[in-house]
Amino acid sequence: MSTAHYQLGDTRDLTAKLPDHCIDLVLTSPPFLALRSYLPDGHPDKHREIGSEPTPAEFIDTLLALTADWGRVLTPGGSIAVELGDSYSGGSSSGTMPAKSGAGWPNAKSLALIPELYRIGLAYGRNPLTGDPSPAGQWLVRNVVRWHRPNPPVGALGDKYRPATSDMVIATRAKDRWFDLDAVRHPHREGGNRRFSADGTAYIAANTGSRNDDGQGFTNDGNPAGAPPLDTWIIPTHPYKGAHYATFPTALCERPIKSMCPLERCRTCGHTRARIVHVIGRSGVDFLGKDNDRATGLRGSRTPMPDITRETLGWTDCGCAEPDYRPGVVLDPFAGSGTTLQVAAGHGRHALGFDIDERNIELARDRIGGLFLTDGPEHPDWLT
Repeated sequence: MSTAHYQLGDTRDLTAKLPDHCIDLVLTSPPFLALRSYLPDGHPDKHREIGSEPTPAEFIDTLLALTADWGRVLTPGGSIAVELGDSYSGGSSSGTMPAKSGAGWPNAKSLALIPELYRIGLAYGRNPLTGDPSPAGQWLVRNVVRWHRPNPPVGALGDKYRPATSDMVIATRAKDRWFDLDAVRHPHREGGNRRFSADGTAYIAANTGSRNDDGQGFTNDGNPAGAPPLDTWIIPTHPYKGAHYATFPTALCERPIKSMCPLERCRTCGHTRARIVHVIGRSGVDFLGKDNDRATGLRGSRTPMPDITRETLGWTDCGCAEPDYRPGVVLDPFAGSGTTLQVAAGHGRHALGFDIDERNIELARDRIGGLFLTDGPEHPDWLT
């Protein structure tokens, strides 16, 4: 049975106490630089609040140091999915937040480009603003997902367009990371001479592998499992009655958890169970074990895709005489009101969340409801 476990404290201290290789997916949204202060005045850890660094370079140092610890606790095929927004330079922030101007910042009114700088730091193993080596080393940046909010606040615009996106970088250190694309494909729906995914975010001209008119992406018309998601996710924000400033919508958590956190891992040998798929083309060619989209046609070609049949036969087994399977584990190092924990446990995974603000524990307890939520012991037994 999946459980959610919430721990109170500084995420750096709590992550340092975790055993090596115990987390399958880190899914989180750190505080953004110089945006807001979450802790109340007088909180004993106010001086350690992440996001209050005086310059972008120091904030990138903080993120890369966090990533180094995430890399240590990840299982060999594990991934991170980190959502980041940006900050504009210029002016002063209220309260105890640093001024967003001066040495170390771009010119006033310019974006600081924090998400881009963090991704460069991951891919090249250096803080791009200082040139210093990253304690996290080099990672494989597999995707940058653009979260598009169709209902963003208007705010003060002046001479810029209405901001409606933030980035989620997906990275790993494993060349053969655990990934289940079939778990997140879109069912097809028909529309004119095109075949759409059910949510309308992916389509191609019927019976071809060509790009659609406005360049939205590709989908495999012959794949009965549906269309692979694009890297732009149109997900509205939802009102939240709790006191937390910024909550993930549950839909933003579902795809990373279902595609990047295994349902089961053997505690004896560490094997993660993977989907066994049987794909047979119209000519009778057997594509068992092949990559689904490569097996069913050339993506981007104008050659019709072959008709195929597709079936999930089951899941791989570790071969242990007495396998001891436990659910995959998702870590949110900035758990806030507990959305990541709620979605992970709801999809059959164990979930672990850290937060420095004790007020968020009750918010998380209220959100997760009937699922298991405890404030201790320090390490749940499923982490060992």
